[in-house]
Amino acid sequence: MYAVCQTGVITGDLQREAAKHGLLYAGDPSSADSSMIGGNVANNAGGNKAVKYGTTRNQIYSLKVVTPTGDILDAGARLKKCSTGLCLEQLFAGSEGVLGIITEVTVKLRPMPPYTFNMVCVFKTDEEAFALPNKILKAGIDPTSIEFMDNEALRMTCKFLDMKMPHVDEGCDYVIVTVESFSEDDSDRKMEQLCDLAEENGSIDEFEADKRIWKLRKQFAEAARDVDKMFQTEDFVVPLDKIPDITKQIPELREKYDLYCVTVAHIGDGNIHVLPLNAKGLSPEEWFEKIKAFHRDLFPRVYALGGKMSGEHGVGFKKLEEFALCTPEAELNVIKAIKKALDPNNIMNPGKLVQIC
Repeated sequence: MYAVCQTGVITGDLQREAAKHGLLYAGDPSSADSSMIGGNVANNAGGNKAVKYGTTRNQIYSLKVVTPTGDILDAGARLKKCSTGLCLEQLFAGSEGVLGIITEVTVKLRPMPPYTFNMVCVFKTDEEAFALPNKILKAGIDPTSIEFMDNEALRMTCKFLDMKMPHVDEGCDYVIVTVESFSEDDSDRKMEQLCDLAEENGSIDEFEADKRIWKLRKQFAEAARDVDKMFQTEDFVVPLDKIPDITKQIPELREKYDLYCVTVAHIGDGNIHVLPLNAKGLSPEEWFEKIKAFHRDLFPRVYALGGKMSGEHGVGFKKLEEFALCTPEAELNVIKAIKKALDPNNIMNPGKLVQIC
């Protein structure tokens, strides 16, 4: 129940290969059919199944890494638990390539649940939709994913795909819930329980999702790119109970910075994707300045609620300045110290994550 992969393996190919053996590779970013497992590890990719299975770092047993000084390091081991030394495989996971080059990954595989259902719950308001995840989790339904698409995102993507979906023209939002089970009776019980919870919370309709729903969700970014190739994908993350507190501030920020935004979210783990779109045809320079101003206002609000600026996309170069401003000095100093110790010549992805002078 494990797989050893070189880092150029496409994530979707790994998933399909595991499925041939009745097994599941639970890392599932929306880019699974184009992204590679090494990139997923280096950026700690999240995705739709993180509610139940966690992010990419939760799928890792061990890594082979070439360090900036030329050593070949085997970090981690195929063990259920380990308290021997430092947890180096987790240090390299999510490090965005600034500490070394990952060349091999040993990942965990799990039994493939034989029963799965996907349910769409339709809400007239964001507030009703955002109140649902905590109730689902408290009820012990154990969802694999809980996804949200606001009405503007639904309209934009339906137009892009030339697709008509229920209640979209009525101004409604979708919450898409996936539940996996090893028992048909358990699956039926959880489906009924989920529908009852959704209706108690204000859902006006529930229907089983077909392939069109996941096509909508996964083609969302392409639909945004079709509006204008200059768009910004925010992926800030907050505690579940703070989702309404941050999302209700987005309309104010939209108006303040004259931005057209659409929102999708992994609301089962508090990861919000707000996409400001360059719908008014600003020049690259104008767009860059507008987004910088938007960030300077948005991220302090996120951090004040106990959140962080990135749940799965990372910092890279785009958010380098904002990361330095929002991160406590002691934390930033530790990150820089690790970078300098492992990469004294600053040859690994320089200018990403932290600026080393």
